[in-house]
Amino acid sequence: MKILVALDQSKFAGTVLEKAIAMAKKLEGSLSIMTVAEDYFDIGDYLDVESVTQKVFEATKAAAQQYADEAKAAGIEAEVIVEQGVSPADLIVAHAKNKAIDLIIVGHQGKKGLQRFLIGSVASRVATHAPCSVLVIR
Repeated sequence: MKILVALDQSKFAGTVLEKAIAMAKKLEGSLSIMTVAEDYFDIGDYLDVESVTQKVFEATKAAAQQYADEAKAAGIEAEVIVEQGVSPADLIVAHAKNKAIDLIIVGHQGKKGLQRFLIGSVASRVATHAPCSVLVIR
């Protein structure tokens, strides 16, 4: 079974990674860890976009490697995928389609009230558009 875990740099990402490692062990599956560095091209009039984008990408790449090291310490070798783009959900879904992923594991951010409807949740978008099963960790 091919498992893709999509992680951000939040404190909750560690919990999601733990669940993904447990699932990979239980199902004897391969694990891919994906992080997405968001682009900030729409603020180009206010900041040095290339500098900001590069710093975000480097931080995201470092976080992804740290997650892979944690997986390895738990006995699971994980492939690391670092993407950059405007929509993390779209990149996660596209990767799942291109690599024939069997299961995507994502965390739930817990947005409440009006914000939940105004700002699309990555987990919600992935669950809606994924070509495979999606496990959302709360």
